[in-house]
Formats: sequence, C-alpha cells, structure tokens
Amino acid sequence: MLTVLGAHHRVRIAQALTLMLVTSLFVVPGSVPLAPPAEASLEDLRERAESAAEELEKATDEYVERQDALEEAQEELISTLHDLQQIEGDLNEMREPLARLASTMYQQPDAGVLGILAAGDLDDDLQTQSYAAKLSEDNQALIQDATNLREEQVGLAGEAQELQTFTQLEQAELAAEVDSLREQSEASMTELTDELESRGLDPEAYMAAADCDPSAASNAGGYPNGLLPQEALCSLYDDKFLRADAAVEFLQLNVEYVEEFGENMCITSAYRDLPNQHRVYAQEPPGFAAVPGTSNHGLGQAIDLGCGIQNFRSERWNWMETNGAKYNWIHPAWAKSSPFEPWHWEYEG
Repeated sequence: MLTVLGAHHRVRIAQALTLMLVTSLFVVPGSVPLAPPAEASLEDLRERAESAAEELEKATDEYVERQDALEEAQEELISTLHDLQQIEGDLNEMREPLARLASTMYQQPDAGVLGILAAGDLDDDLQTQSYAAKLSEDNQALIQDATNLREEQVGLAGEAQELQTFTQLEQAELAAEVDSLREQSEASMTELTDELESRGLDPEAYMAAADCDPSAASNAGGYPNGLLPQEALCSLYDDKFLRADAAVEFLQLNVEYVEEFGENMCITSAYRDLPNQHRVYAQEPPGFAAVPGTSNHGLGQAIDLGCGIQNFRSERWNWMETNGAKYNWIHPAWAKSSPFEPWHWEYEG
C-alpha cells in the first residue's frame, strides 16, 4: 500500500498561515513628535527622543517577527511543493500498470483475473502479474489508493498556490513597511538634529550622552591603569573617551556650557591608554607628566580642556570651576601650583 499524506500536513500549513495572519495585524506604532514646543526643557527633549527610539525599536522587533513568519511560510511552501511532486511520482508509478491491466481486461472481458494470468507470458510482464494479483486480493483498495492520491494532489496544488500568493503579498507589504520605517527614522533624526542645532547643541555630543550607560563604569573593576576595556568607556566627541560615569556627567555639564558659550568644550585629552601615557611622558620634562600607569587619564577620570578654559581665572575657567562641581568635575589643588595645569580637570564621582 502506498502511504497517503494525512490531515496533519494541512494542520502544519494552517498553523503557519495563522501565525502569519496574526503577525500581519501588527500596527506600526505612530511616530512620536520629536520637535517640542519652544518652552520645552532639554529634559523634555531627551525624553521625547528616548520615547521615539523605544517606539522605533518596538516596530523593528515586530518586523523581525513578521519576517520570521514569512520565512516559515516559504519553508512550508517548499515542503508542500516537494510533497506534491512525490504524490505525482506515486501516481505515475500506479498509472501505467493500472492502464495495462485495464487494457488486458478489456481485451479479455470474460477471462477474469485467472484467465489474464494464464493468457500471457508471465516472465515478460512481472509488473502486470503483481498488480493483477493485488487486484484479485483487494482491487478496491488499489483503486482507493489512486483516488486518495489524486485528491491529495488536488488539495496540495491549491494549498501551494495559496501559500505562494500569500507570501508574495506579504513580501510586498513588508517591503513597503520597511521603507515607511526608514522614512520615519530619517524624519525623526532630522527633527531631532534641527532642534538640537537650533539650541546651539552639538548633535554628536547630545547623542553620546543619550547612548552612554553610566553603570558600564563597573566594567573597569580589576583592570589596570591605561588598560580599561572598551565596555567601561563611553564616547564623548572628537574621538575622545572617558569612563562611562565620568562621561555621562561631563556631557551633562557640557550642555550647560553650550547654553552659556554657544559651543562644546574643547577637549585636548581624555582617557589615555598605556601606550599614550608613555608617549606623553616621553614628550614632557620630568615632573610634568604622571609616570605611565599612574595617571588619572588612564582611569578615564581626567580631562584636559582648551578654548579658553586652559587660561587660569579666565571667564571660561571660572565658569568651569563654579559649575563643574555640580557634576563631580573639579580642578584639583595640585594643578594650581605643582605642576601648574589650569587645563586639567578630574572626576570625583
């Protein structure tokens, strides 16, 4: 007996189609207005930006789920087509001997099965004998097998067509929504950038603060001076880095500085890995640079500033000393005299 594909195959297809239909009902979250009213605070602006980023991330996750469902449906389609091909092969194997047997019986209608077997050369047609013997035992079962296979073939052909049509529509819909998401992302970033620039804030510095997790500073534990892992550091701007907690508070301080002076603080040096500490030590006269492996720069907790801040008791230096402490950035006592480094600031958080 040939094995007939059962109802469980249709169940698998139905499950895949159900998953795809459910996920296709996902509603793309609406864009969150990023441009706040003129009176909005910087905190409001940050909250709006973070909310927009969260909605965008949620939408992206939903697209990934839909893509997974689409891939499952495509795999199911391939399996269905394979099963259909197998059934067609089984039918072809049955079709020829059934046709030959039918033809023989037509030519000898009164002979019956035994007459057919006795009328021919058994050595020349073993396959006909086999099917004749089967028919003599249970001819209805053989005919039912062929009938069932034909019905399965018709059903699978319809399912394959439905799956193919559905996956094509799903692909087109998914592509359109991805394009929409991309446009939304670009529009959100443009709105945020325009608002930041209208306030005189550097988008690079602002986004660095938003992306930095101060708790990452704990990753520096156990690492020697100048060999901190990248996971413990956060980017500032102009390719400078600090330990994560120091970076966040410096960037917050920088926001106030921009509001006051209309530009970022100029950073001449921040975190120094061990090779850079050796380079600086070799360039400075003895006593003017920390011995490599002992500098606060190697801990990601020190920064050197320019653009006027390096001038002792200047307007910008005074502003930094007054406001820096609010964010745990101070000018150490030693830097006022020995050696004299008005540009050097340290984090005490």
